[in-house]
Amino acid sequence: MLQFKTISIFIFSALSMVFLSLFFSCAKQNGKAKEKRIKEGETIEIGLVFPEVRTAKNDTVMLALYPHARFFYIDLGLKNSDSYIDLIKKANKADVPVKVKVYKDNQAEVAEMIPATSQEIEKFRNH
Repeated sequence: MLQFKTISIFIFSALSMVFLSLFFSCAKQNGKAKEKRIKEGETIEIGLVFPEVRTAKNDTVMLALYPHARFFYIDLGLKNSDSYIDLIKKANKADVPVKVKVYKDNQAEVAEMIPATSQEIEKFRNH
């Protein structure tokens, strides 16, 4: 009887340790998934554009940046991606362009998006 109790305690302890280690490892991975990354690289400014969100799938938002005739994308796993989406919404509401930079090595990926100044907007509209 004593041996059965000892073995039961040992098995219970081992299973508890396995469960706890699995639980904390899963929690750790989920925490890392929510953490935003920073991507560095050389960028190219493509100028003032009218942004429009076309599709959102997984961690990627596909964009049309008029007057360009191709699609661009924003990686939602990057640090400032949420502010870029907010900027697109504001620009669409106000019907104003934004200034966009893309990565030199992947010119379809948006690296930076900033609001245009009033002087830039005026110059853009007069062209």
